[in-house]
Amino acid sequence: MIYWRSSHNYLFAGCKMSVKAKRQRCVGSSCHHGPTNTYLVSTPVGTMELVSCPRGLHYMSQTDETDENFTPDKSVEVMVTSQKYQDNGYTYKPLLLGVDWLKYYFKGQHKCQVSPSICASVFKEGSFTETVWKTLPEKVKFGQSVSYTQLANLSGNIKACRAVGAAMKANPIQLIIPCHRVLPEGGGVGNYSGGKKNKMKLWLLKHEGIIK
Repeated sequence: MIYWRSSHNYLFAGCKMSVKAKRQRCVGSSCHHGPTNTYLVSTPVGTMELVSCPRGLHYMSQTDETDENFTPDKSVEVMVTSQKYQDNGYTYKPLLLGVDWLKYYFKGQHKCQVSPSICASVFKEGSFTETVWKTLPEKVKFGQSVSYTQLANLSGNIKACRAVGAAMKANPIQLIIPCHRVLPEGGGVGNYSGGKKNKMKLWLLKHEGIIK
């Protein structure tokens, strides 16, 4: 585990932007790479929505706005329950890879995971946010956690803790960009989705063995 504490206590809420706001910002009927498709997928943590153009994912998150009715069940099979458009399995390959990724994730078989591509249009090209979003899954693996300060350092600017927090709030790709692994320097697990999905964050951290 690479999580460590500093004397600063930036209590940012990972993935704080609401599901609805992130979805409105990231999901459209088309992308300059082609039209988007939407999958609804059953998972142990509830139904997840995946949206992708032919080049990569645009969005991945639970459909529930809060975890008021959060009832995780590891026996639930990860499978597509509906999709907006039928395709030949090639046009929307990132979606199929996303479903496979989720299957391995919830089985704890993270070494078998092949991450689906994320559409370049999701990233603010050349921005610190792009750097943070790419650094987090690359440097902080399954079973590891990181502080905001250390993630800022890994991303090239140790003083940019607040910018890291802003990047986490705007994260549109749940789990694959693993903002649940970013923990506050002051201890504890912090909030998730603005405090609306703290049960979810706790479950994910336990699932990965980050906390007991």
